[in-house]
Parts: sequence; structure tokens; C-alpha cells
Amino acid sequence: MKTLRYSLLLAALYTYENVAAIGINSMVEFAHEGKGTFTISNSEDFRQFISVAVSSISIENGELVKTPYTRENIDSWSLIVRPARTIIDANLSKSFKVSYKPLSSELKDRDKMYQLTFIPTPYFAKGESIKHAVQVAIGFAPIFVVPAEKDQELDYDVTYDGESIQLNNHGNSYIRAFFDACPEFTKGKARESCTKIAYAMSGRRLTIPLTPNMVGASTIKVDISTHYLTYKNTLILQKNQTSKV
Repeated sequence: MKTLRYSLLLAALYTYENVAAIGINSMVEFAHEGKGTFTISNSEDFRQFISVAVSSISIENGELVKTPYTRENIDSWSLIVRPARTIIDANLSKSFKVSYKPLSSELKDRDKMYQLTFIPTPYFAKGESIKHAVQVAIGFAPIFVVPAEKDQELDYDVTYDGESIQLNNHGNSYIRAFFDACPEFTKGKARESCTKIAYAMSGRRLTIPLTPNMVGASTIKVDISTHYLTYKNTLILQKNQTSKV
């Protein structure tokens, strides 16, 4: 399993010394028939207790707005994670099943987005010796997207200023953008330093920082597509240029 480490996301600090390491298979998952899976691995030599929190995400004025699931808004929950809490033994992994249960008020022609927060805590049963007196437990907060039933037409603008890319999605579907500033004939792992992938939800204004090898490139090739690839577009961005569709 491809493991993503702590530098990617949310750090939850507790009263313990050293870092409690967990890994995750993906930071972004897209529902297939309303379902998906995240796999968490425990690379430590002790068990870890994992709890999961869920927030729904909406877009307001181009920015993300998160609404945590609480007892007070349980009637508006549309995502279920099982298990919601569990123990992962040392050097093992466990899968968490995610299920989307649509509410009658939700529109089927719009994407839905959620953030899941996996928070680890070292777990020692009664009588077990505590090997690490102080530990920093670091978790992950991946994104789960439920695509609309059908793609909507592309409607976006994208600007490259030499340092970053501004992508504004005015359409009703999320879009996937692949940015390529690699010199000709660049292959294999070398391409990782000169390419970038971004996802922009409907209504999102997204500033995308570029890798050092992409900054200042005279041109950047951009491939834009919707979830089911119903709509696709390829363009070449020049510095200080805005392209619209």
C-alpha cells in the first residue's frame, strides 16, 4: 500500500514523547456507487486507537466551509464511516468503509464533498508497559467526493503568473486539472518534479502553488476533465495569461 506520511495533513497533538506513525492509502477518494474505502496502517510496535470524525464541505464565495458532524446535526448526516473507532495492532492495517446515504433534500446533479479526520492515540491495555512516555500522535484528514450522477459542462478560467496558478471553477461539476511543465522527453519519476494535479469543486477559487521546477516556465500544458470524462479540454498556458472556457 502506498503510504502518505505526516507532512501532508492534520497534526493532532497529545501528551506523549516521539511520533506515533500511521499511514494512509490516499488523501482523496471518489465514491463508486456511493461507496469508498480508506486504509490506515500502523507502523509502530504498539497498538493504536483510531477515531474518525466527519465534516461536510460546501463552497461559499470560492472558499471551503466545513460543518463537523455532531449530535446536534445528526438529522443532516449523509455519510457513514465504519468503523468509527477501532484499534489497529502493531505493524498491521485496517480498512474503513465509507457509505453515502443521500438525503431527500440533496441535488443529484451536484457533487458532494466530505473531510474525514483519522486521529490516532497510542493504546496500551491494562498491565502493558508504556514504551514511550511522551508521544505526538499525528493523523490525516483526507477528502471524500461523491460525484454528481452526470457531468456538467466545463466552465472555468485559469491564470498562470509565473509563481502559481489560479483556477476558478464556475461549473456545476468538480474538475480535475493536470499541469505539465516538463521539458520534452522527460520520463518516469523525473516528471514528478514538473507536474501537478489539482481538483477544483464547483464554485471553488483555487490557488495552486507550483513545484520549484515549474516556477517561471514559459508555458504550462493543462488538461482539464470532468469526473466521467464527458467533457475534456487541453490548453497551453503562457505566463501572465488567462484562459477561459
